[in-house]
Amino acid sequence: MSKVLIILIWCTIQPFQGWDTLQKLKLQQSYDEFLGEELELPVFSEELESFDGQQVTLEGYVIPLQQSAEQDYFVLSRFPYNNCFFCGNAGPETVAEVYTSEKVTYKDERVKVTGILKLNDSDPLHLFFIISDADVELVF
Repeated sequence: MSKVLIILIWCTIQPFQGWDTLQKLKLQQSYDEFLGEELELPVFSEELESFDGQQVTLEGYVIPLQQSAEQDYFVLSRFPYNNCFFCGNAGPETVAEVYTSEKVTYKDERVKVTGILKLNDSDPLHLFFIISDADVELVF
């Protein structure tokens, strides 16, 4: 009986599938008193919530947020800069805030980021997905 239970649990656990997993959310309108405006807030699926606090890997494009050549904080976009969320061609589920353990010098290049995923559904001053303690490597 315990072997059957273990097999059933193993079959129901979905591996993290990068951006495809992050898309598993719904957006709901909510009024933010502090900002004084309507916002779209995420409602994360159970599957997506199961990865909160776990190590994940995403590939995407670096959108620098700091003026210096070296970055320890940037936005990772599923799409290149000209198609990213901030340019109006994609949704908020296609970007993540990244905090690196070491400074990197990439700009609008395809990279692989591995770090700890935090789901954000309460702080409108941050993106829905935050990856901390991240390691970054260039994808060729």
